[in-house]
Amino acid sequence: MKIAVLTDSTSYLSQTLIDKYNIRVAPLSVTFDTGENFVENESISRLEFYDKMKTSKTIPTTSQPAIGTFIEHFEALRGEGYTDVICIFLSSGISGCYQTATQAGEMIEGINVHTFDSKLAAMIEGSYVLRAIEMVEQGNKPDQILEELNRMIDVTGAILMVDDLKNLQKSGRITGAQAWIGTMLKMKPVLKFDDGLIVPDEKVRTKKRALKKIIEKVNEHIQGFDEVTLHVVVGDIEEDGEWLYNEVQKTFPQHKIHKSYFGPVVAAHLGSGGIAVGYVGRNIRLD
Repeated sequence: MKIAVLTDSTSYLSQTLIDKYNIRVAPLSVTFDTGENFVENESISRLEFYDKMKTSKTIPTTSQPAIGTFIEHFEALRGEGYTDVICIFLSSGISGCYQTATQAGEMIEGINVHTFDSKLAAMIEGSYVLRAIEMVEQGNKPDQILEELNRMIDVTGAILMVDDLKNLQKSGRITGAQAWIGTMLKMKPVLKFDDGLIVPDEKVRTKKRALKKIIEKVNEHIQGFDEVTLHVVVGDIEEDGEWLYNEVQKTFPQHKIHKSYFGPVVAAHLGSGGIAVGYVGRNIRLD
């Protein structure tokens, strides 16, 4: 048995980790109102994307890999002697990657395709990938790895803040926020992932209070966890990211804390000013 691990580009794993563990990545893409299309992490960087989004007249659209792309990945892995591939994707509530890859897996022969819906994105999704890699190295079988990933769902989540709900509303990636629309003037929305969907959690009057609220809510969620890995995920406002990262370090000195960034696809939905803290009830290997 030879097991590969595949994910999509929104897990935002560093190239160092991708190369070290031979992680296969299926990239998503973004398209601007000019018709320009960019493959995430290949033809546009995070900072280049934010610069272009500032001058775009409309919100960029995002596209998942075509079913043929997944089939090509599976065929290539089969050709390399892999018998199984664990596929870990961003939430099926905000993208069709999971469904498309599952369909592709049913069409391929000679390799067993196991798809998993992380119900999240960014490096919180990436934590599932790194845990799967670790379990492959330990000699676990695919069903054992999937059982562990499903157990992790109960101790994994994210609290996030955006400057406003415009991008999330127009892209259709937020649920249950209609009562908030029109009342957000001078307010900062704090959001959370709930069963794979982005939903409103609380609204506060200032950005600083919203950032502090993120820490408070994360603290509530991780009570009783034996192990914790925290991810501070930053958008385009580095000053906010530094402040939040430092506060998380001061608040949770006993936990492993990692800083990463939202790439173009997730940033297209969050807009400028997106920031989050994700939590995982595991000691995730990050190097």
